[in-house]
Amino acid sequence: MDGTQVLRHRLAQHDVLSDSSTEDSLEELGSQELLLRDLPCSMKEKRLLRQLRASTGRDVSGWVGWRQRQSRAQKQFQEGIWNLVRIFQLWKPPLDEIGGNFGPGIQSYFTFLRFLLFINFLAVLLATGFILLPVTISQNTTIFPTGLSADPECMKYSSNVSYRSAWQRFQDIFTGEGFLEYSYLFYGAYHVTQDSKNRYNVHLAYLLSILGYFFACLIWILQRIVASMARWQMLRWKFKPRVSARIFTEWDFCIQSPEAATLKQKNIYNHLKIDLAEQIRHLQNQQRTRKQLAKLYLLRLLINGVILLLTGAAFYCIHAATEFSQGHSQKNAASLDVLSQYLPPMVISIVNAILPLLFHVLTQLEGYSPNTEVNLTLIRCVILKLSSLGMFMFFLGRRVLCIGSGSAAQCHQCGYNKLYQCWETHIGQEMYKMTLFSFLTTLASAFLISLPRRLIAKHSSCGLAQWLGKEEFLVPHNVLDIVAAQTVIWIGIYFCPLLPLLACVFIFFTFYIKKYTLFQNCQPSTQLFRASRSKFLFQIMLLLGLFQAYVPLGYVISRVSPSQACGLFTNYSTPWEAVPKALSHLPMSTQRALSYVTSNVFCFLLLMVLSLILTAYVSQVQANRHIIERLKRQRVQCVKEKWCLVRKLAQQLVKQL
Repeated sequence: MDGTQVLRHRLAQHDVLSDSSTEDSLEELGSQELLLRDLPCSMKEKRLLRQLRASTGRDVSGWVGWRQRQSRAQKQFQEGIWNLVRIFQLWKPPLDEIGGNFGPGIQSYFTFLRFLLFINFLAVLLATGFILLPVTISQNTTIFPTGLSADPECMKYSSNVSYRSAWQRFQDIFTGEGFLEYSYLFYGAYHVTQDSKNRYNVHLAYLLSILGYFFACLIWILQRIVASMARWQMLRWKFKPRVSARIFTEWDFCIQSPEAATLKQKNIYNHLKIDLAEQIRHLQNQQRTRKQLAKLYLLRLLINGVILLLTGAAFYCIHAATEFSQGHSQKNAASLDVLSQYLPPMVISIVNAILPLLFHVLTQLEGYSPNTEVNLTLIRCVILKLSSLGMFMFFLGRRVLCIGSGSAAQCHQCGYNKLYQCWETHIGQEMYKMTLFSFLTTLASAFLISLPRRLIAKHSSCGLAQWLGKEEFLVPHNVLDIVAAQTVIWIGIYFCPLLPLLACVFIFFTFYIKKYTLFQNCQPSTQLFRASRSKFLFQIMLLLGLFQAYVPLGYVISRVSPSQACGLFTNYSTPWEAVPKALSHLPMSTQRALSYVTSNVFCFLLLMVLSLILTAYVSQVQANRHIIERLKRQRVQCVKEKWCLVRKLAQQLVKQL
C-alpha cells in the first residue's frame, strides 16, 4: 500500500473522504482550500497532501488562489518580521542561560536591567533630537545670558577653566566640574535667545521633552504592572497547573541543540522545586499552634522596632554628611577635595549597603515563606533607599534653594542662594556624582569583594573562609541598587540632560559585570522564588521612584526662580512661565481650547469619566471572580459525581462476582 492509499484510508476513517472515494476525489480534496492543521493526519500525511495540492493538474479559481497566495505571503512576512525582532532582541541568549541555571527569579533581575536600558535610551533620543541638536545648530546662542535683574551679585558665573592642571582635569571626571561643568552635559551650557526669526522654541522643547518622557515612562511602567499583576493574580487564585501537567506539557519539542535542552530541563526543575517548596511551607503554616503564633508575632514586633531605629540613625547620618559637604563647599570652594564632595553619596551608599543586609537577616528570623521574605525585604529596603534619597534632596534644596530654614539673607537678593550662581548645574553635579559613584560601587563589589571572597573560599582551608564560602546573589539588594540609581537619573534629567546617556553605558556594563559575578563568584541560592511576583514588585518600586522624581522636579519647574547667570530660563521668573508665553502666540480659538482643557471643570469631568471606567472594570473583575469561583465549585462537584459513579460501578461489579 503506497502513501496515497494510506492517506485515503486514514481520511476515510475520519469521514473526510467516503470509502468509495477514488483517486480523483483525493486530488479534488488536495485542490480544495482546507487548512492542513484541521485535518486528522500525521505530519507525514499532511506533507503528502501538500505535495498532492502542488502537483494536481486542476487549477483553483482565481479568487481562491489569490487568497491562498496572500495568506501565504502574509504569514511569511510575519515570520520574517518576528525572526528579525528575535535577532535584534537584546541579551536573549544570556537571559535564557541565566534562567536555566539559576531560575526565573534571578532572570527577572536581568530582564529588569534591560527594561531600564530601554527607558534611558528613550530619554537619550528625546534629549538629542529636541534639545541638543537645536541648541547646537542655533545661531542665537550666547555665552553669558542676561537675567531678569541686572544685579551683578547674581551674575558672577565664570567659565574660565584654562588654568586647571592635569590632575584637576582628572578629578573633574569624578566631580563634574571644570570642562564638564560648561559642557552640554549640564543645564548651564544651554544658552539660546528666543526671537521672532527662530520659530523653534528651545525653551518649550526643553520642558515638554522632559515632561513627555516622564509621561511615557509612567505609561510604560503601568502597562508592565498590569501584565505582571494579571499573572500574579492567577497564582494567588491558585490557577497553577498540577505537577503532572507541568511535567507532560512544558517541554518544548522544537529544541534541537543539547545546550538548549539542558537549560530547559533545569528551568522545569526549578519551577517544580518552587511549587513543592510552597506546598510544604503552606502545610507547615497550617500546623502552627497558638503559642507558636504568639511567639512569632512578638518576634516580628521587636524586629520591626529595631528596623525603625536603624532607619532613623541612617537619616541622621545622611543629614550630617550633607550639611558638612555643602558647608565645606561654601568655605573652601577653590580647594574642595574629591572626598568631601563624595561624602553624601558615600554615606548613602554605605547605609544602603549595610542596612539591607541587616534587614535581610532580620527578615529571615521572622519565619516567612521565601516569596514573602523577598517581598518584605524589598518593601523595607525600598522605603529606606527612597527615603534616604528624599532626605538628601531636601537637605540639598534647603542649602541651595533656601527651602525651609535656609539662610534668608543670602536668598533675598536672587531668589536662591547667591553662593550657587548656577544652582541647576550644582544640583546636576550632585546627581552626576551619585550616578557615577553607584557604578563604581558595582565595580568595587564585583572585583574587590565578591572575587576575593570566592578565591579565599576556593584556595583556603580556614574554617572562617569555608563558613563564608561564595556569596549568594541577593536579588532584592541588586534590584534596590538599580531602582535608586534610576530615581537619581530621573531627578537629574532636568539639571543634567545627558545623564541618561551615561546611565545607558553604566547599565550595559552592569549587565555583564553582574552576569560574571553570578556565574563565577556566586553560588546558587538555596531559596527560589517566583519571577511573576518579583516582576510585579520591581515595577511597583520603579513607579515609587518615578513619583519621587515628580515631586522635586514639579516644585523646581513651577515655583523656584531659575539661575540668572546660566541656562535657558534666565528671562523667566519660573521655568513654567515659558509655556504660557509660547502659547500666547497661538490663535485665540486654540488658546481657549487649551484653557478649557487645563481648567478645573475639565479636570473634574475627566475625573468623573475615569471613575466610571474604573468602576466598570472593577465590577467586571469581581463578576469574573465570582464566575471563576462558581466554575471551580462545579468542577469539584463533577469530580465528586464521577467518583460516586465509580463507586457504584465497583459495587455492581462486586455483586455480580
